[in-house]
Amino acid sequence: MPKTLLLSVASLIAMSGVANAVQTKLGDVNLKLSGYGTLVGEGIDQSNMAGLDSIAGAIDTSLVGAAWIDSDGEEFGAVIALDIDYASNFRTFLNDQGDSTILNQAWIYADSPYGRLQVGQQDGAARVLGLRPPSVSGSVRIDNPEIFLLGYPCQNLCSNKPQRPGSIFAPNGMQLRSDIHGSDVWLKIAYYTPRISGFQFAVSYTPDGSRNLGDFFGDGLDQHNKQSNVFDLGLNYLATWGDVDVGASVGYVTGKSEINDGFGLFADMRDWGAGVNVAYREWSAGVSYRNTNMAGGGPEVHAPFASNVLNGKQTETWSAGLKYETGPWSFGANYIRSTEDLVFTTARQQGEGVEAAIGYVLDEHIRFDGGYQHFQFDGPHGNCQTDKGGVSFPQCDTLDANVGFVESKFSF
Repeated sequence: MPKTLLLSVASLIAMSGVANAVQTKLGDVNLKLSGYGTLVGEGIDQSNMAGLDSIAGAIDTSLVGAAWIDSDGEEFGAVIALDIDYASNFRTFLNDQGDSTILNQAWIYADSPYGRLQVGQQDGAARVLGLRPPSVSGSVRIDNPEIFLLGYPCQNLCSNKPQRPGSIFAPNGMQLRSDIHGSDVWLKIAYYTPRISGFQFAVSYTPDGSRNLGDFFGDGLDQHNKQSNVFDLGLNYLATWGDVDVGASVGYVTGKSEINDGFGLFADMRDWGAGVNVAYREWSAGVSYRNTNMAGGGPEVHAPFASNVLNGKQTETWSAGLKYETGPWSFGANYIRSTEDLVFTTARQQGEGVEAAIGYVLDEHIRFDGGYQHFQFDGPHGNCQTDKGGVSFPQCDTLDANVGFVESKFSF
């Protein structure tokens, strides 16, 4: 079969080790190192381009190292993943739509015929086992892009701080992503069963919603509106029926607010979703769905008397993709749509993206992609004034953009 059904990027790190890696051995210890760099160029035409670059470049890089020891069918090891992105139009280092944290993941594991146990900074089980629609594009894909170059227009108040003029565009916190990432890359304990008859189940537990070791071991004090005691549940099914590859996944995340001071406005975290993928010879297609009470889809943020985990509100996301491959060429189309309930109003924030792309694989280490994307965001204020960003009144919440892109990925 020429097709492989797509799991999340997190699952590729967590479950399959390191592909295309440099590997060696020191005594009984196996060592692997892999990485990639993606160069991106975009031509951007927003409905308000004040102070923004119409031509922008970016780079998305990742480096993953692994070390392990084999012992009578068991394996013990550790994984570290670093992530550094840079965008010319934001003039700063950016990871995952604005997160500047370089250390992406770091965990130890024990693998046996009875399953895998992982402890450390890692994605939750719901995201790891989640299926996503196929996509030709990589770092700039419209569903949870690593690189997203739309920005709030600015002239005199330009800033790289989130929701400020000149920063990454995320109206009312909206990010177009269907992956179930409620537990973020917080420190957690995770267990994955062996795959049995096509099924695999996983559970993860996050004692404290942070990446701080002291908090993980219970030393931290409770904080206002911070989510802790977060549980992830994930289940997927992968199989081949004749010439058809099929896959399905479901995931659920729930957490508990440590000190809820929202007077009924804030709530405990809830995040769930599902995905279905089908591949037949050169064709593959998929759809995913997500529903969460994190405004705009998250990630979770909190402060005294402030939280984006809302009571009685939801953000709903649908994502779909179709892909055709022949020889080194691939052709694809994708669509994503999010709808967010807002506080103190019956109005909603909406966002959608459409992509058509072509890809070419030169060899196992080099590929090129190019295509067109259209984004449309509609909010209750119905405008996007210069120097307003996402925090001033009236905030910039309505914008449309056309994007032409090329990306080159080099991996080892």
